[in-house]
Amino acid sequence: MKKLLKIVLLLNICAVLSPLLTVGFSAEAPVELPEPNTAVSEIGLTLPERTSYDETTLVRLCAEGSVRELPLKDYLVGVLAAEMPAGFPEEALKAQAVAARTYTLYKMALYSGQAELPAEHQGADLCDDPGHCEAFVDLTAQAGALWGDSADIYHQRLETAVEDTDGMILVYEEQPIAAVFCAASTEKTESAADIWGSDLPYLQSVDSPGGSDCSRYEGTVTIKQSDFRDAILAMAPEADFSGAPGTWFRDSHRSAAGSVIDVLVGEVRLTGSQVRQAAGLNSANFKVKVDGENLVFTTLGYGHGVGLSQYGARYLAMDGQTYDQILAHYYPGTQLRLEG
Repeated sequence: MKKLLKIVLLLNICAVLSPLLTVGFSAEAPVELPEPNTAVSEIGLTLPERTSYDETTLVRLCAEGSVRELPLKDYLVGVLAAEMPAGFPEEALKAQAVAARTYTLYKMALYSGQAELPAEHQGADLCDDPGHCEAFVDLTAQAGALWGDSADIYHQRLETAVEDTDGMILVYEEQPIAAVFCAASTEKTESAADIWGSDLPYLQSVDSPGGSDCSRYEGTVTIKQSDFRDAILAMAPEADFSGAPGTWFRDSHRSAAGSVIDVLVGEVRLTGSQVRQAAGLNSANFKVKVDGENLVFTTLGYGHGVGLSQYGARYLAMDGQTYDQILAHYYPGTQLRLEG
């Protein structure tokens, strides 16, 4: 739009300074300038095509233990294949593409200022560990195993989502944001402050419908008391499990969205995320009961619950919202910016 307005302004200036200058139009009759929203192609002018940011930007990735360099576009398509079902609505896939691109640039900028990269990276910019960076699937080798006869169709859907948002990222105060995402939040997403102790203005708790459509929204994990005790002692050797198992958990604090912020476990205060890790739970939104020699955990939601909820994005897309509206909902206060 800005380019077109500049063209219109130039035409007006030229008409004033040099009546003989026609710029391809007839000088014998008044020139009717197009409306501001008229496409450039409709007035017979062409502009140079924009170079693809995603195709010209390279990333170094450590995947399955080996390091390689690839275009950002190929990396993002592999991230979408690993992180979101390819059958999701187009607008949800676009929202995920922007979030993944933004998070990638955020992580690369974060590590660029460090003297040493994390050991998991083996010298690369990123790794394929979703607990550390983002999951990744090499579709040149695994598309068939992932989607069978529908491989070409789903591969193209993901490529289109990346191409349609080429170079688009989310920024807050002109910087790429930590655009984290999860599979399925509960009826509200979690704030970063409640889950990780870091209060970020764009990672606040917001309403999030549609999470219950995820097959793993409700989960149950049964673990032997002895195994759980050993896992906690590995984290906190000072924990005291001398009492009856029914007394191991007490004095918990929950977020507005339902996750356990912290809880006393064996008289040691742990975060809900630590308990989730020790017991292998789907989320930190859990309840626990004693069943004989076991502990039975029941959970709601799938993932940490912060940022974009993928099943929430699916719900909003099916409700008619566009990818930019979905992103504005899950990352309040951010703006979209085109790189390149």
